[in-house]
Amino acid sequence: MYHALDIASRRIFQGAFVLLALSIPFSIALMNIALGFAALAWALSSIASRIAPVGSRPVQPSIRRDPMLLASILLVVSAIPSVLLSENSSRAINDWSSYWQLLIYFAVASHMLATGMRETALRVLAISSILSCIVAFAQRAGGIELGFIHIAARHRVASTLYTMTFAGILAQLVVFYSAAGIAHGIARRERMFLFVAVLFQFTALLLTLTRGAWIAAAAGLAALCLLVRNRTVLLVGTTFFVLLVVFASLYSRDHDRTLSPAALFGSAPDRNVQTRLVLWDIAWDLFRENPLFGVGMGDYEAEATRLARDREIQTATDTHNIPLHILATRGLVGFIPFVYFWVTVVRVLTRVVRRTVRGTRAHYYALGGLAMVVALLTGALTENNIDDEEVFIAFMFLFGLARSEAYRPAITGGGEQAAGDG
Repeated sequence: MYHALDIASRRIFQGAFVLLALSIPFSIALMNIALGFAALAWALSSIASRIAPVGSRPVQPSIRRDPMLLASILLVVSAIPSVLLSENSSRAINDWSSYWQLLIYFAVASHMLATGMRETALRVLAISSILSCIVAFAQRAGGIELGFIHIAARHRVASTLYTMTFAGILAQLVVFYSAAGIAHGIARRERMFLFVAVLFQFTALLLTLTRGAWIAAAAGLAALCLLVRNRTVLLVGTTFFVLLVVFASLYSRDHDRTLSPAALFGSAPDRNVQTRLVLWDIAWDLFRENPLFGVGMGDYEAEATRLARDREIQTATDTHNIPLHILATRGLVGFIPFVYFWVTVVRVLTRVVRRTVRGTRAHYYALGGLAMVVALLTGALTENNIDDEEVFIAFMFLFGLARSEAYRPAITGGGEQAAGDG
């Protein structure tokens, strides 16, 4: 019975990881199906471990010893007061329930290596992102009408997702695959494939015209340059910055847009920047009114509209700044666990870096994960990226993959020691 359940859970996990990697750049519906299979596999694995004969399987580190467990629980629990205080309870509960995405990390981290799917999943995600970028290129080129294939023309490309969602995923992938491509011991063909994926992702990211994601990717690549001190990464980062400036200049000249370097980094804001400045000011005022618990997770839009008065804004749905949004809606009770969560993310990835051999895949995956954190949090200063379900699922998946080395089955005892970092 044990062997049947163990084999079934492994096979289902393998299928779930492939489906998740395939669907991340394309469809939230497919992602949810993949996560449903992962939940089934996790349940079967749990049952198998309970009925396993003594000594029949290698010792594997427990999730209960993972520091991310405490950080995740605190993050979830800390938001409850702001849910209970919200007048718009349905919106608050909906936002709070999105924390289920934290489980993706634990499923991936604890089972990715045990199922032998780490490199396969990463390659599938690269292929999927390339295909998604091709859809984006078709959109920018005017669309395609070919039999059952219908791709509408779009000025700001988005593939099959919302533009800023697509850009938020690409910003993370550019950084992570840049790190994966410099690992030692991989064949030249695979290295070239990874950098082709980076080239496609980078080009599609430019065409999204999403400045927050541009800055996030640039920050992530800069962090990666500092972490690895590698010529290839330095070349990728420098090329990204140069092409970004050139693209913004040419686009501004040809289309009379406000995307020139002066507009990107200058003092005269366009309508989107002006909206953000007003929303940030409003968020700070809301925090000062309710410093402990905030105005409630579901009430930001109503409160922001009230304080906006005659100030012109395009939207009041969110603050377009995650830290300020949390301060405004959850107060210090929610903000402190939020900071603790990200400090823990950095800490556990740093420990993987220190405990892996320099140059190995595991080492560079962890470094890529750290740089990806910088990219995500930089983007969070101007976009609602962390609260975007697809963007955060992509992060949780890659974070779990990068952290999976700490869950390596302890055949000789070393893996268990590596994971005992609680």
